[in-house]
Amino acid sequence: MATGQDVLNALNTLATNQTALQQVVTDLVTNMNSSKGVSKPHNYNGIGSEDARRFLAAFEVWAQGIPRIRTLTGHEPVKSAILFLEGEAAIWATPIAENISAHTSNNNIALTYPNWVDFKAAFIARFETADPVTDAKTMLKTLYQGKNSVASYAATFKQYSGRTGYSDVDLRDKFYDHLADRIKDGLVHTQANTSLLASLITEAIRVDNRINERNRQKTPFKAVTPSAHHFQPGNPPFFPPRDPNAMDVDATRTVTVKKYTLTNPRYID
Repeated sequence: MATGQDVLNALNTLATNQTALQQVVTDLVTNMNSSKGVSKPHNYNGIGSEDARRFLAAFEVWAQGIPRIRTLTGHEPVKSAILFLEGEAAIWATPIAENISAHTSNNNIALTYPNWVDFKAAFIARFETADPVTDAKTMLKTLYQGKNSVASYAATFKQYSGRTGYSDVDLRDKFYDHLADRIKDGLVHTQANTSLLASLITEAIRVDNRINERNRQKTPFKAVTPSAHHFQPGNPPFFPPRDPNAMDVDATRTVTVKKYTLTNPRYID
């Protein structure tokens, strides 16, 4: 039989569990309210200093809405951040993830980056170049129009061209070199002056639009005609089998029948 002390202990335990549950619910509601409208950061592939800076800024804003990592202390933010890395960045973070896994199994194994500040410093040193000019030049080397429109290619080109220190003539040549072949072919026949970068971009966009318009005109327009609908009954009509002994009757022919009487053998027409 339970004593009064047992009952008191049970009530205390129940109160403690209720308080813990209430705290969990409070944290969940706070998380939902605080992170509402804040999207997760886009994955970072390890290419580009600007993208690296954007990733860190976006991650820290997003993390502030997550109770578990909102203070950006300890290694919990590090565990979350490496989940958003891919490509070269994921390769760089693989030893970090292995170290965290080993530390989780054995606390005696020291963490490579025990807090967010250490990880952030290493991330910046690896992916954010100290020289934005060099970074911009590298981006222009790898930037091609490809299958994109000239307008899209030009917009990206302008993001980096202003920081390279190149002259307008050099930028004009680099922009032309990485245009798609179909645009270069169209520029051969143009009468416009494309000696400057701005004029080249304008004319290249015009050529691109003209090519797209011609392609649309060449595409035959297929008119949709309604198809004839034939009645198809669900069950075919039933025709009884023909009696082989039945006499064929042609309803279109008339026959004169000779009538006889029993009393007179003569026939009557």
